[in-house]
Amino acid sequence: MGALWLVCDVSGSMLEAGKRLVVRSLVREVEQYFRLGYAGKTDIKLVAWNQDAKVLPWSPGDEVPAGLLECRDSADGDALVQLLADQIDAKFMVFTDGFWSNESRGAIKRWKDEHGQSALRIVKVGADANPKLKGPEVFEAEEFFAALDGWLGT
Repeated sequence: MGALWLVCDVSGSMLEAGKRLVVRSLVREVEQYFRLGYAGKTDIKLVAWNQDAKVLPWSPGDEVPAGLLECRDSADGDALVQLLADQIDAKFMVFTDGFWSNESRGAIKRWKDEHGQSALRIVKVGADANPKLKGPEVFEAEEFFAALDGWLGT
């Protein structure tokens, strides 16, 4: 497998109810999962996603970048798809509350259809996460380790 891309929703709704802090904790859980050897030699890429999607400079062991705590604007699915479009042999885990526009939802669905469902895991963050966000690739934050179990080796 190539890299694991951790896509962190940093839209304005992630400011509410400590969701950005939950995302920070989830990034740390992934780091620990890798450090303990459960994911082999996979690289981790960290992405901040709102109106733009950008890779943040970060290495496991470093403090999580401040960019993950600066939440504003809306999550733009087209910006995310554009960043991830050329990534082959990679896996993508999105930490989000799932409140995206119809256009963003459509862009992400088309991307998922092209890359296959096994390339994507969505982890819903927050008690108020969008209840319409469903599917076999969607997990609650409390099910985080179930989302990883056996996935990175496939």
